[in-house]
Amino acid sequence: MVYLLDSSAIAVLLKRLGGSAVKYFAGVYTLDLAYYELGNILWKECALMKLINEKEAVNKVKYIAKLLKTMNIESIKSEKDLEGTMALAVKLKLTFYDASYLYVAKKKNLILVTEDHELREKSVKENIEAITVDEYIKQK
Repeated sequence: MVYLLDSSAIAVLLKRLGGSAVKYFAGVYTLDLAYYELGNILWKECALMKLINEKEAVNKVKYIAKLLKTMNIESIKSEKDLEGTMALAVKLKLTFYDASYLYVAKKKNLILVTEDHELREKSVKENIEAITVDEYIKQK
């Protein structure tokens, strides 16, 4: 089984397991969106919620960059991929971001790991297997 982790799954794994989460990232897939989405999570924790300071945010984003380098990073760049993602987004009433994870999971026959309940529910309509982080940990 090969997995595609969305940003919610990556964030939850890091928060729950800290440094021991490393083994759950190597060789699995994510999208290039993860850099931006995870960076945005840290920005919110620093700038808006004041949960971490700027130095901590910078250190965490550097750590995330290293982790993501151990993963297979997919992109939605070709006209065909953009068209397929848009079709899924419209059909399932999902954001283009969320639909991109479903599109890549379907295209590459990957199991999507997400904490997004709506995304898991809508994946069923496209015969895409989607699981939670807890299920992923049990399977690994």
